[in-house]
Amino acid sequence: MPDTLTTIRMRGLADDSFRRPLELLEAIEIMELVVIPGLDAVLDAPQQFALSFESSIALSGMLRKHGQRVGILKQMVVEALDESGCGPRHLAHIPSALPVRAVQSIVAYPRWSADPDGVAVVRIAFAFVAVHALTDPTDCRTASRALHLRPRPLHDDRALLRRVLGEALPGLSANARQLLSIYISKASIFFADPGADRWSVPFSGGKRDTSASSLLVYNPDALREACRGVGLDARELRISPRQ
Repeated sequence: MPDTLTTIRMRGLADDSFRRPLELLEAIEIMELVVIPGLDAVLDAPQQFALSFESSIALSGMLRKHGQRVGILKQMVVEALDESGCGPRHLAHIPSALPVRAVQSIVAYPRWSADPDGVAVVRIAFAFVAVHALTDPTDCRTASRALHLRPRPLHDDRALLRRVLGEALPGLSANARQLLSIYISKASIFFADPGADRWSVPFSGGKRDTSASSLLVYNPDALREACRGVGLDARELRISPRQ
């Protein structure tokens, strides 16, 4: 429970100066705890996902780029906090991004302890939805030349993951294909939710358009089209609408 001084200070910072580090932290959480583990899951099981040498090299490059972006974004958070006069302790009680909490809760289920292949599919499903929802942090007053983020690299990331899953799908077991559809559908629910509980904490009650703060721009039509492009059966998908 934050003390009174911290609460008052946070309310005084409920403007663009405080929203900026929260936006950056959301991007860090999604990249570091959803996208990167999903990429690792594919690279750790090249036979299961029929990963070609070329795709392996490309995915490894994508993984390095996301790692570099996370490092740069963390430095930007430190700078933003310094500018606002706020320290990390002021963020300690703010929940993680909803998709992060969701995937961490799901992979902690006891059922996965004997099914590492299933865990890999869950992580990949969340990463697939994440790369189709996460926007360029440079679009939200956080421009940094060091990030090298423009629409082109982001589109390339999405295209690469679609290609990898499209190549893997014919060789996956019926159970793995079904799990992929199920958990892409589940992930879409959490990416569609604006996560008001996260944004309401620093903004004193949440009477605020969270879509103006979040870096996640969920587009069910684009996600549905990406799933079709991969080769997933539309009848097995339950893509969440916008909330």
